[in-house]
Amino acid sequence: MGNVYLLNYAVRGIKTLDQWISLSFYKKTISNDLDMQKYNIKGIYGMNGSGKSGIVTSVNVLGKLLVDQSYLNNPLVQRNLDAIINKKTGELSIEAEFASKVENIVILYKYAVTLKKDDSGRYVIAEERLASKLAKNKNASMIPIFKVADGKVLYILENETEELKKLVSEKTTNLLLKSSMAALLWDEMPKQVEAQKIQPSFFVINVLWLYMFGKSLYVYLDDSDDHWDYFINESSKYMTDLAEDTDDLGLIRYLAELDSKQPSKISISENYIFKGRYTDFEKNVGFLYKFLKIFKADLKKIEIDKKENQEFYSCDLIMVYDDYKIHAEFESTGIKKLIRLFAYLQRMVQGKIVFIDEFDSNLHDVYLCALLEYLMEYGQGQLCFTTHNVGPMDILKRHKKSIDFLSEDHKIYPWTANGNYSPSKLYRTGMIEGSPFNVDSTDFIGVFGSNEERKENG
Repeated sequence: MGNVYLLNYAVRGIKTLDQWISLSFYKKTISNDLDMQKYNIKGIYGMNGSGKSGIVTSVNVLGKLLVDQSYLNNPLVQRNLDAIINKKTGELSIEAEFASKVENIVILYKYAVTLKKDDSGRYVIAEERLASKLAKNKNASMIPIFKVADGKVLYILENETEELKKLVSEKTTNLLLKSSMAALLWDEMPKQVEAQKIQPSFFVINVLWLYMFGKSLYVYLDDSDDHWDYFINESSKYMTDLAEDTDDLGLIRYLAELDSKQPSKISISENYIFKGRYTDFEKNVGFLYKFLKIFKADLKKIEIDKKENQEFYSCDLIMVYDDYKIHAEFESTGIKKLIRLFAYLQRMVQGKIVFIDEFDSNLHDVYLCALLEYLMEYGQGQLCFTTHNVGPMDILKRHKKSIDFLSEDHKIYPWTANGNYSPSKLYRTGMIEGSPFNVDSTDFIGVFGSNEERKENG
């Protein structure tokens, strides 16, 4: 398994979610024998508009906040936040409980952050706080590590050295409205420890683990909910805010840097790869071929159509079969979905925390169920996904905390095993609390105005 695990997650103020939504990923009792293997998968079910995509979108925001100190300075991000943050609440609040494990020591963390608009209409960090404790201290309270409000440090762990307090002050002054504590200090603290200017204290360790938690989060958004591409397509209008050079190469460089902050994902076309990273990209395409070969036995190889552009290669995927070659863009929607998902599934297997929105869209039931069975058994990380497909339910029920139902009024109802009852059958028949499927075939009579209906109705 990996070294960082998500235990609980709560969010309020994203898309339609104007009330707190809480997800549990592990049992209540947590000790040094932390074992996530039986808790490594969660499927979230719910009707359209219930808020499933909102949950996943909020995790994406959290991950960016924790690792990218320039995230809130990006005008494209600001436009995106303005579109997705709930208009009723006017702010986005996230709470995450996670654990780090090194050998036999497990530390529990609780992190909270709130975004809201400042007087200029830009979203800033209104509040941020972190607390922790050793898992073996079951009855002990969380120890506050730091608290920030309105850009000011209100609290830092007691008994820290003056050198560390000075470092925190120097590196965060006037910056904590636009960047998280972890993102600001990540680059600097390891350097200072190595130079023996500060000690690897409890504060340092905790903040670094917070950053690692952010680095462990990978989020795949369904095309309809990934508004990033929309804003990227308009990025040329904002290049003066983002970079001094506004030529085509400057834009490509900017996009490549953005992509470098994403997982090593493989796009169907226009993969902008720094020349120094091309060998890794080529190797990853080889793994992608092995993956797709499972679903398309007649696929012979994947060629990379590479075009040089100064320090970049622009790369497209060419699918090679016995008698023909086609650009990956002209593959089936299912194969294109698998290409996009590959990097995220790879990360889950390798020990990361992965959220996937609409996992089932454009994927056959057989493929979906086979993938989930493999990930449940061999995945070293965690996977949480939204879906409408009831097919995987009877596979998911083998693990604990693996099925949540999100109701129309935005409440979570976890599945609890009850004898041999099938969650899929109960869900279909409207027997799951908060998920009443009260639609009947006769409800559609008269809607489409067919001739047969007119005859039957006289």
